[in-house]
Formats: sequence, structure tokens, C-alpha cells
Amino acid sequence: MLKLFRSLSIILVLAGTALAEWASPHNLKLEEEAPAALIPFPREVNWEEEKIKLPPAGNWKIKGKASSKDSIKIAWKGLLSDIKGSAKGSMTVSLKSAGSKLNAEASPQGYILTVGKKGITIEANEEVGFFYGLQTLRQLVDGQKSLPACRIKDWPAFQYRGYMHDCGRNFRTLERLKEEIDLAVQLKVNLFHWHLTDNSGWRIQCRKYPVLNDPKTRERDLNSTYSYDDIRELIRYARKRHVLVLPELDMPGHSRYFPKAFNCKMESEQGMKICADLLNEFCSEIPKEICPIVSFGADETRIANGKEFVYMASGVIKDNGREHAQWAGSADLVVHPDSIQKRWAEGYNGCVKSLSNITGRTLDYAVGYSNVYPPAMMVRRYFFMRPCGEAKGNDQSLGVVLGIWPDGRVDNKEWIPGMCNMWPAMCAMAERGWVGGAGEGDGFIPEMPSRDTEAGKAYHLFEQRMASIRKSIFKNEDFPMWPESSVSWTLVEPVDSGTAESVRAKVLEGKLDGLTTKTVHCSNLYFRTRDGSGNQGMYRRTKTGVTVWAITTLNVRIAGKYPFMIGFDAPERSNRRWTGVPQNGQWTQVNTRVWINGKEVSNPKVYKLAGQRTQRRKVWGFENPLDLEEVWWMLDPTMLTLKKGRNTIVIEQPYPEEHLDWSIGFTPLFKHK
Repeated sequence: MLKLFRSLSIILVLAGTALAEWASPHNLKLEEEAPAALIPFPREVNWEEEKIKLPPAGNWKIKGKASSKDSIKIAWKGLLSDIKGSAKGSMTVSLKSAGSKLNAEASPQGYILTVGKKGITIEANEEVGFFYGLQTLRQLVDGQKSLPACRIKDWPAFQYRGYMHDCGRNFRTLERLKEEIDLAVQLKVNLFHWHLTDNSGWRIQCRKYPVLNDPKTRERDLNSTYSYDDIRELIRYARKRHVLVLPELDMPGHSRYFPKAFNCKMESEQGMKICADLLNEFCSEIPKEICPIVSFGADETRIANGKEFVYMASGVIKDNGREHAQWAGSADLVVHPDSIQKRWAEGYNGCVKSLSNITGRTLDYAVGYSNVYPPAMMVRRYFFMRPCGEAKGNDQSLGVVLGIWPDGRVDNKEWIPGMCNMWPAMCAMAERGWVGGAGEGDGFIPEMPSRDTEAGKAYHLFEQRMASIRKSIFKNEDFPMWPESSVSWTLVEPVDSGTAESVRAKVLEGKLDGLTTKTVHCSNLYFRTRDGSGNQGMYRRTKTGVTVWAITTLNVRIAGKYPFMIGFDAPERSNRRWTGVPQNGQWTQVNTRVWINGKEVSNPKVYKLAGQRTQRRKVWGFENPLDLEEVWWMLDPTMLTLKKGRNTIVIEQPYPEEHLDWSIGFTPLFKHK
């Protein structure tokens, strides 16, 4: 799941030359001057001082041959919904051919957007270019009374910027999937990987073997099935928004439902014939014109006839006139040489292996799954990544896909995007997939640079854009990410927990002489993640039995209660391994402590599951539904009392057991100095 380093030697210089060379793909001064929050940020932009006052939506019109296209009508309707102008007169948006102004690299998704006194012009060579030009215009408008005069020339670095939903384990309604596509396209996302089957059930209508739709073969969401009409409808809906749907019929692994239905395994002779029938039926029902690629999974399984199975599945898909795709991780079946490879990995070394030797057309899933990491780490991972290890795409490096795997049972499916940090992670993925990246910044993930560096400034500006986007595009969504670069900590580095009492006394007295300290520039501190995610963090090689202290100061003008997002651990939304819900009055179940101005502060939250849900080992297929209390960023802010002026916060965080995601999340949701 973790992003590769170009070579293992980079591990040894995380704080050295490699990171110092990180550079923003665009001029940060242009971003500072931007009059609107744009995600992704344009590749080329010139801002003018002039402001164009906007008339009301009823006085806008669009002209040009492309304006009659379905996707343009959809984008136009979305734009008009965000216009709040009241100026007199009218506004015309003209769609024109860009011709040679956009070269082969910039077409077909590229566009040129010009805003001036005489109106607005969008130039492109393909319908999708006009569509993306309108998305940028919509972000510029964003309910404002005026529009900045500007010229934007823009195109993607990578062909695909996508996201994946596991709807096999947790069924999502068609209506909700459509809503999510409508939000995603505003970020210029253009691929939806639809994971349709998994251990919990075959979610696709089946005419030849209706037993697959029998609730008796399923483990949850027993009566939830996508009809072929549903699947065609969603694919066509997405295509009208320039989103390619990549359906996945996962086989031969992840198929506990199969023996229940047929009394055999998929890799058996009988099972392979049934699998061929299933692929043929799907392809006969879903036209290749709307579904040119089908994935057959082939992940996390070891079978004696693995190559035979792969060649059978890929052959059936090819015979139906489609491209085939399959997972390409170290625990997967052999990859067919003609397959589109979905590269992924678990753990640090696995990722280095996964992406360091790309041998065919590749989609990069390896940076991480949003159900594994807390929000800020997920955003950092994508912001500082290089999709497929490249600055921009090529014939083999096709793009990047955000994976969302809420494996365990979730009763309220509307919680899934928030629990899995879907939208903040998608913002960062969309940014990097569109803009590309000239530098490798993996070392910034556990330990952020200060804002006086280019990397720190770039991240700060991006999180400010996200803060604006959450209030516009994502105003009705759970968006668990808050600007974190306004906080700096003095960190007392790990000491044996047996000496904690004496060190604590020094820390609380402000006597840090003789202690090993460092300055860290972010509100969320990641010391060591769980082993399943590669033990990432500032102290990734540190063993249990140690304690750290984090010290910061906040200045406020008025004494009172202030809101914070505070959390120290949360379960992976797959296997639930974690320390559990705190006892009432406690911050964690591992004796985390907090002081404000020298006085110890108890956790004011009251939990109905206080002291419960501890899970020291991995448990897949968890059927005890995940509760909101287990995911701290889904809860209301914690209110803490601060005095007027300077406030000193001290947090003590021990590391007693490896099932803990050893971290500190302490983000103020207010302005401070």
C-alpha cells in the first residue's frame, strides 16, 4: 500500500539531499495570488487585476458546437447552480477549437480558459476538454459576485485519476454512487473502479446461476444486488461525465459465497467453467462500447493452477472484445502479459518491489488505502507522491487510483466516505494525478517540513485550498481534514517508559536541557503505524516500551472554550486492530495524558462504548459494525478551556503495544498565533 522510493538508499537520506530537492510542479506565487481555491491547480495560469462582475445565472448563455453535447449540458447546469451574481447585463461562454494551441500531450483532456471584459472563452479540441474547462470555471465562480480576469492553460499529467469502492462487502446504492461521481468529476477525476464481488457476496444479477443472488450464499446485505439495468445505468451515467467505470468480478480469491452456491471452488474444473460463464454473461449484458475494460481480480490467493486460471479469465474477456485488468501485488496470481496491472502492496518493502519494476500498463494503487490511515497521513501520502514513480504519465504509467476498502461490516453506509477519509484523500490524489510531480517527497509523510521551505509552503497552500473546497463542493459531505500546518511542536524523543516519571517532571517544568528534542511542523504527529501498513513514522524502527512528549503553545485573544479535533488511535477500517474506545475521562486505553498550562486535563467526551472494542490482533470480515466512537475524526470537536494569551499544551504518549497506531492528533479549529 505504501509509495515506493526510487531506491532503498533514499531511506537513509530522508532528511537530507533527496528531500531538499523537492519542488512544487507549479509556481507557488501564482497559487498565493489565486483569487479562488482550485483543485487541481492549473498547469499554467496568468491572473489579471481586473474583476468581472457577474450577472445572475438567468443571464448567462453558452455557444459553440460542443454546447449541444450531453456532458457539456451537465457541466453547464452545475455551473449555473453556483452562480450568485447580481450585476446588470449578460455573460456569454464561448466554446471554440483550440487547434495547435494544445499539443498532443495536452489533448484530448486539455483546455484553455480565458476570462475577460468581453466574456469567457473555453478552447479545447475534444468534448472532455470543454467539460474540464467548465469545471475550472465553476470553481472560480463558487458563489462569488465577480470573476477574476485570467488565462488558464491546463491539461493532465496522467491519463487516469481514479477511485475505487468495495461494494461487494458493503453494498452502496446506485443513487449514492451517482452523487459521488458528480462530486468527483469536479476534481477532474475520470475513473471509477467498481469492486462488485467479494467474500460477502456476488452483487451482480446472474441469469444463468440465480443461486448467486440467493441470500443464503451471502454474509451481509443479503438482498442487495445490482441488476444489469443498474450496472448499465451507472456506467452510462459516468460516461456522460467522462468517467470510465472499471468493473471488477473478483476471482478466484475473495469468493466464500462460491462453494455455498456450487459445492466447489472457483479454481476447480467445474468452478472454472462457471467462472467463464459468469464473465461471458457479464460481457454479453454490458456492451463493450460503454465498458472497454473488465477486471477479474486474481489477488491474495495461491492456487496450483494459477496461470491456467489467469489465462482462462483473460481469454474470455479478450474474446468478448475487452481489455482485461488484474491486481499485480506480491500475493497475487501470475500477471498476464497483456493485462493492465493494478499495482498494490502491503508494507514498506512490498511497495518498493511493486512499483520499482513496471513491466506493462500500470495503474498505481500502491500509495495507500484510505481505510488504513488517518486523514492527515493519507492526504500527505498523496500530496507528496509520484504516481507510478514518474513525474508524468506515459504509455505504461497510466495513472493513480485511490482505494477504499471498508472490509468490515458498516451498517450505516453513509458513514463510509468519512470513516475512510475519502474526500480529503481524493483531493490530494486528484491534485497529484493532474499536476504531476517533479520531486520525491515520501520523507515528508511522517515528518512535515516547516512552512519556510518550498515543500512546507506548498502543503500549507494546498490545505488552505482544501479548506475552501470543503465549504463549497463538499459542503454536504463528511470531510475529516483540517489545516494542520499552523502548529509546531517541540518533541521530546522516545525514552524508556520506566523513566517516564522523571522525564515528565522536567517537561512540565519546561526544563528540557539534557533531553533529546526536535521541532516538528504539523498538528498531527505520526510516530509508528501498525505493521500492516509498513511501520511508517518518525520512529518507524522503534520498539514498544517507550514514551514521547509533544509540547506546543497557542496564543488566543479571549479566554474561553475552544474546539479541537483530538485523537490518538483508530482502527483500520478493514481488520479493526486497535486499542479501543477510551474509558470516560481518559484520552486512550494506553494512558495518554494531556496538560494545559501545567494542569492535567481529562477527556470531556462521554462514550457509550467506554473501555470497549479493544482488538489486539487482526480480524478480517469483522461483523461487529464499526461505530462512530471508534473513529475520532467522525465525532464532534473536543472543547478545551484556554486562558487569554499564551497557552502551553503538553501531551504524553506511550507506546506499550504494537496494535496501537502510535500517534498524536491535536488540531485547533480556530485562529491562533
